[in-house]
Amino acid sequence: MMRIAMITDWRGFGLAIGLAACVMTPSSLDAGENYTLCGGSPGGLWSLLGAGMDAVVKEIDPSSTVTYQTSSGGFANIVQVRAGKCDMAIVHVGEAVIARNGQPPFSAPTEGVKAVAVLYDWAPMQWVIGKEFAEKHNLKSIGDLKKAKPPLDLVVNRRGILPSILAEESLKHAGITFADIESWGGSIQYQGSQTAAGIMKDRKADMWVNATFVGSGRIRSIAESRDVTLLSVPDPVIEGMAGAYGSMPKTVEAGAYPWLDSDTRTFGARAILIVADGMDEGVVKEITTAMINHVDKIQGVHKAMGALSVDVMRSQNEIAYHPGAEAAYRDAGS
Repeated sequence: MMRIAMITDWRGFGLAIGLAACVMTPSSLDAGENYTLCGGSPGGLWSLLGAGMDAVVKEIDPSSTVTYQTSSGGFANIVQVRAGKCDMAIVHVGEAVIARNGQPPFSAPTEGVKAVAVLYDWAPMQWVIGKEFAEKHNLKSIGDLKKAKPPLDLVVNRRGILPSILAEESLKHAGITFADIESWGGSIQYQGSQTAAGIMKDRKADMWVNATFVGSGRIRSIAESRDVTLLSVPDPVIEGMAGAYGSMPKTVEAGAYPWLDSDTRTFGARAILIVADGMDEGVVKEITTAMINHVDKIQGVHKAMGALSVDVMRSQNEIAYHPGAEAAYRDAGS
């Protein structure tokens, strides 16, 4: 398999990037081929999905492998796939939408990738807030912040990655900026999930928001140290985020946590598997067909993946599917 090498570091988003060019046996995987899948940090769910894709490919050819490559996340992965540094990658739909629209960190509309399958669509943005703080300021929704103007110490994910962007943009849809929060006497902290959870447990922040699975161990651990609840998201904000970033309306149901006594409306992030536009159609079809026929290999990597189905895999329309994937879904009657 040959590719055009990327001549700049992926961080130079504004520079020209060569598209991947793959030479493969038509309509079949190369025997003993090693396919690289770019994901995220080591040890997280995405690395487990890499193991699931390895198991899927081995169902086609036991001598072939999928090697998981750590990355700084979906924005980098889009560039890596376009440049031929990865055969496949996991990204969020919102990241692909941002790339297509040429929004920061991209300096111009950036395409060149196609979808293969949605991997999950059940990672809602959860606005975890100290219960005492919420009751003191009569906060039930993020929309209530505008009226209450509380001195809110808010923790969001690291700057420049999708959950942090979604947090800031959803607040803007509610008429609130980070600068507003600071003007009320509050603060914004940018932290990874593990650090953010510790900050919340130590009561050094009032609220943490992140896109994470319901039942998250980090949220449970915060609730063991202090009383918390979830703020809902107003429907107009949910609709705005769906239009702007392909986010999905989600409800965290009452009882999802022992302390959650009412349904909480929000929106969520979706993760998809992508490949380069130019990847061989037959190869993409075989891989997609194997995912359809052996979805259990991916479901089995983590209990959070149990809801994956062919309908979920085919469920997004923000990013065009690769023709090979389209053919596989047609053959499967999806």
